[in-house]
Amino acid sequence: MAIEAVTDVDDLTTEVERLVAERGPRCGAVTVVAIDGPSGSGKTTLAADLGRDLDALVLHVDDMHQGWTGLLATVSLARTSLVDAWSRGEPPSHPAWDWEDEVREPDRAVPRADVVVLEGVGAFAIAGAKASASIWVEAPHDERRERAIARDGDVFASHWDVWADQERQLYAVSPGRDDADLRVDTGLAEKSPVPADAPGGPSLTLVIVGVIAVSLSMRTLMTSLPPLLPRIRDDLGLSSVWLGVLTTLPVLCMGLLAPAAARLGLRIGVARCISLAMVAVAVGNLVRGFGHEAVALYLGTLCAGTGIALAGTLLPGMLKGFFPAGRAGLATGLQMFAMMGGAAVAAAVSVPLAGALGDWDLSLGFWGIVAAVGVVFWLPVDRAVHRGGDHDQHPADVGHRLPWRSTTAWLVAGFLAIQSWQFYSTLAWLSPTYVGHGWDARDAGLLLSVFTGAQFVSGLVGPAITDRVGDWRIPLVGAGLCGLAGQTGVWAAPEAAPWVWALLLGAAQGASFAIGLVLLVRYAVSPAAAARFTAMAFLVSYTVASMGPTTMGAVRDLTGGYSAIWLVLALLMLAQLAATLTLKPSRAPVR
Repeated sequence: MAIEAVTDVDDLTTEVERLVAERGPRCGAVTVVAIDGPSGSGKTTLAADLGRDLDALVLHVDDMHQGWTGLLATVSLARTSLVDAWSRGEPPSHPAWDWEDEVREPDRAVPRADVVVLEGVGAFAIAGAKASASIWVEAPHDERRERAIARDGDVFASHWDVWADQERQLYAVSPGRDDADLRVDTGLAEKSPVPADAPGGPSLTLVIVGVIAVSLSMRTLMTSLPPLLPRIRDDLGLSSVWLGVLTTLPVLCMGLLAPAAARLGLRIGVARCISLAMVAVAVGNLVRGFGHEAVALYLGTLCAGTGIALAGTLLPGMLKGFFPAGRAGLATGLQMFAMMGGAAVAAAVSVPLAGALGDWDLSLGFWGIVAAVGVVFWLPVDRAVHRGGDHDQHPADVGHRLPWRSTTAWLVAGFLAIQSWQFYSTLAWLSPTYVGHGWDARDAGLLLSVFTGAQFVSGLVGPAITDRVGDWRIPLVGAGLCGLAGQTGVWAAPEAAPWVWALLLGAAQGASFAIGLVLLVRYAVSPAAAARFTAMAFLVSYTVASMGPTTMGAVRDLTGGYSAIWLVLALLMLAQLAATLTLKPSRAPVR
């Protein structure tokens, strides 16, 4: 049964009493009635009335929340100290939070009661299947916001976007409206339509297909190159430093052009900007296929790198706008799945393609055709977005400034800088390292494809884990330890288990980078903030990381071998692990 409006609390009480009588207590000897729904929907008032009618103890989840960004942590803690304790017949308690010092307080004891009304955001997730009755309360967005601010004052107004993002994250992975026994609508106005589902806008399926098509070409420019480096070195007479520049150029573009990408997205719309970016990627790759010319090779790399910079900067903000916060990990995982899938294929087939097509330049140019296909699949998204009224343009903010003063933004940027330095250095020098050990170029290319193929999996799994756990540092530390093992293996015993080292390296880099992209969405309070945050993080991290392949090439030329490269990367992984520990979920959001 669904009650559409609260016109008579007695009706609701009657239905709850019926459910409780049918089901009995499910949480040990305690009967739990859970009331959930977004902030400002009227849960507290309804719980007070229902508690009085049922002669029940009323517990407010608001008293348990672990800060503005700790909703998922609240659910886990309260489930353990309340529901699990009731089920075992032990004394219950609930978590508390010191809002002034922003630290967890000691748990508070809960009085004994036969019937408990648990109300607040997360009540369904806390009670789970142990609730004898569950009630969902809702109201239109603007009406809820007005109520919440009238109740809690300006302090809630300044955190509304952050809290709303937490709610979406929770309800995307936990019981919500569709899981309720009873539904109550306390609103007086019609609900606002969701922009992603508005008439004329692109469907979520169309956006997913478009993002996958674009992402397939985001790394082929770089991964198609390393297996062919020995041939290119011989044909063009380039040093290791100049070969490293070929990997450095697109990474440097991704750093230096990130702010411009954000501004261009504001001016012409994200979808249209991504269309232009993909054209640049296609043209740049095709230019690399014209003859054995160093000029064409470097100009094509610069052109395609510019396109990758534009698309790569804008995609996280677009995901923020079209996907619920609780599905940010899954959405980013799909992007990474396609990105690293394309990268793995490019690494594996570059040498065979060169043999089939005639030479290395045509092998490089082939990926321009793949990018052109990506343009074809993206254009329907572009048309649908603009037909729907350009709602992909991020709302303007004061000055459109990047979040330079945000400690959180700097910590994420620092993490991504260390991670990207390692990733692009590994991408550039893993295959040549094993060619230097006497491997055939084809086999070294397959080893690189294992590295990128492992990212194909970990780039999807890692972000999905962040949708399930309350602290993303857990998978990040695991990824870092895998990477450290792989780098140490290539340095100390390269021939002992090369395929295992490549697998560990790929799993580490794929998960680390993908979760880093999730943080650009999770820490941001809005799509506009995500775009600015991404621009700043990419400017810092990619500019620093762009020096990686060239610097590692210089290390190789100075030492006469590849071993020192992997020692340096192992030391950098230790720095990455230290940076990971600072990225706690409760950090201040980026605006």
